[in-house]
Amino acid sequence: MMKREPSRTRATALFGGLATLVYVAVAASQPLNPATFVSLSGSVVRVEAGREGGGLHLGTGVTIAPSVVVTNCHVTHDGTGIRIVGSGTVLDVTGQYADTLHDLCFLRVPAWHGRPVVLGTADALRLGQPVAALGFTGGMDIALKFGRVLALHSFDAGHVIESDTAFTSGSSGGGLFDAGGALVGLLTYRLRGSSGSYYSVPVEWIRARLPAENQWTELGPLEGARPFWQGDPETLPYFMRVAPLDAQRRWTAMLDLADRWSSAQPQVAEPLLVRAKALQELNRPAAAVIAFNDALRLTPNDPVAWYGLAFAYASLGDEAALRGAQAQLGALDEALAADLKVQLSRLQVAK
Repeated sequence: MMKREPSRTRATALFGGLATLVYVAVAASQPLNPATFVSLSGSVVRVEAGREGGGLHLGTGVTIAPSVVVTNCHVTHDGTGIRIVGSGTVLDVTGQYADTLHDLCFLRVPAWHGRPVVLGTADALRLGQPVAALGFTGGMDIALKFGRVLALHSFDAGHVIESDTAFTSGSSGGGLFDAGGALVGLLTYRLRGSSGSYYSVPVEWIRARLPAENQWTELGPLEGARPFWQGDPETLPYFMRVAPLDAQRRWTAMLDLADRWSSAQPQVAEPLLVRAKALQELNRPAAAVIAFNDALRLTPNDPVAWYGLAFAYASLGDEAALRGAQAQLGALDEALAADLKVQLSRLQVAK
């Protein structure tokens, strides 16, 4: 029988890096082909928003319909005049439609004939899936970056995509694409204090808000709510409030937040996984098992939950339950199951 460690367990430490293990295992066998994204660069434009006091705010936009480009509202928020630069030409924007809360601004550019990209679906993404980002680095040159999906955060009828595809402020409003070249999100922000997590708003929000002909308005500084990710700390989405607590290792505070999150969104599995992580870190693997199983009742095919559950059983020394969790994981993701086997072997050696 496996020996239970008296303090912070090795399994707990491994679970702390669970996401990284998942992404590496899944993404390793699915490299992206750069050639897929060469043609897409012609649909991605630079956005220049002139400010009333002078100067330009630079960002990126993606062509999503004939003569229609979408970008972030924080790029154009103070713009009194907006232009796009694409295919070697500079063209004036004649109208806009803004959803400032979701940080989505649609720009009407009648003279722009760039090819609209294919709209995919963020809801179909999975953890570890490779993605590509196209945006104007520093607002100057277009850059192609590859990365992986780190998390999908359920929020407001969509999933905000967290990935490790690094981008700068000039790339805000650029495109996040899946392996087939379909748009799945719009590059939007990086969490303050984070060095490896970048966030994109989902394409579902774009598709649902594509303006009708009578919804275009004149250009000018925008009014309305701040973007959801720029709110006061107590009004930020729960998933954004978790990150600093995790970084600061404030496990009790993270557990409290997870419980409030779960009460507010009882049909969402993510707060239960956060709860399980906090319980593991607090050396309460039996309670973590309950939280993982609660999450699996909502998302029974979530390989991350099965992976974490296996480590919780390992912490308890419950070999029969561990084998059952391994079998379930193996049926869902062979690469991840193989990685789990390696990590459990290391756990045994470390004891």
